[in-house]
Amino acid sequence: MWDKLTVGQFISLYDIEINGNLNIIEKQQKMLSIVEGKDEAYYDNFKYRDLITEYGEKLSFFENIPETNPVDFLKVGNKRYKFVHELNEITAGQYIDILSFSGQIMQINKIAACFFLPMEGKRYQPYGKIPHDVVADELLDAKFIEVYGCMLFFCQLFSELISSTIISSMINQELAQKAV
Repeated sequence: MWDKLTVGQFISLYDIEINGNLNIIEKQQKMLSIVEGKDEAYYDNFKYRDLITEYGEKLSFFENIPETNPVDFLKVGNKRYKFVHELNEITAGQYIDILSFSGQIMQINKIAACFFLPMEGKRYQPYGKIPHDVVADELLDAKFIEVYGCMLFFCQLFSELISSTIISSMINQELAQKAV
């Protein structure tokens, strides 16, 4: 099921899961409705044991996210996006946007819009040529597992960069103190 789930569906499922105002039956109906593409009212006449069974069959995948790798390109409808693999390809504007959205799983499409550049033919367009919000909205229809793989890749890369920058900064401070 992970291969069929879109970013928008994932955000909706996550939002339902963390919503403390919904009881378990409401959560199950809403989540089934998203995964199955059916109206919530469809589940109103289910016996509770049947609802639980249906939920268990259709949403058990949600407990374990599979391992995945980053993709070079993302296809959403008839549009293609290039994934930015290199930190040195990131602009200051992208970096600022990444920081403003990071840590907010409910905005994974907005984070992803910082890393996926729209393609025009065989060339990717510069960041910001198409407004960030437009790209973020389009990425709601992207396959979640592909976006997730790229986000994991970039988080690891960014974490390694931060670690090496801190170590390098500490070494530079030590050398500067010895030079004085």
